[in-house]
Amino acid sequence: MGGQRGRPRSEQARVAVLEAAGDLLLEGGLAAAHVEAIAGRAGVSKATIYKWWPNRGAVVLDGFLERVRHSLAIPEGLRTVAALEFQIGELVALFRDPRIGSALRGIASEAQSDPELARAVRERWLAPRRAVTTAVLTAGVAAGDLRPDLDVELVMDQLYGPLYFRLMFGHGPLPDDLAHRLVNQLLHGIGHQD
Repeated sequence: MGGQRGRPRSEQARVAVLEAAGDLLLEGGLAAAHVEAIAGRAGVSKATIYKWWPNRGAVVLDGFLERVRHSLAIPEGLRTVAALEFQIGELVALFRDPRIGSALRGIASEAQSDPELARAVRERWLAPRRAVTTAVLTAGVAAGDLRPDLDVELVMDQLYGPLYFRLMFGHGPLPDDLAHRLVNQLLHGIGHQD
């Protein structure tokens, strides 16, 4: 019985840490989201944070993911093109948010020198998004919307690579119609059609 009373408080503390990490990251970037600040804002000790997360990068990433988890869902019933445009459009909207775009650039930058964070980004940011897109593309093949010999992994890189490239290097905008243009250009190819 005594252990059960501690669980709600423990879950409240975990949620407070996630909220604090996400808020600090979005307010001031990675520099502001250090463990002392997260602990202070969440009202917990640093030891409590390290009980659940191995390092600062992990807790900051989880705080960030908590803030953007809504961006994974695709409405049911959309056909292939509409589903892809919806998913890419959601990512464009996230990246255009200056706080989220900046946070993701910071996380990606730090992941280059932190193998654990890099692994976490691949597993918890990229893998779920790729799983959703894989399901859309696989359903598209089954429905006859896409070629049966489709290289699903390559198509995902072709669809999403430009978004990350624009996010990281800022060489081009992320306009409202980018999702439509990316999907349609990929589906119709870039070769001359006779």
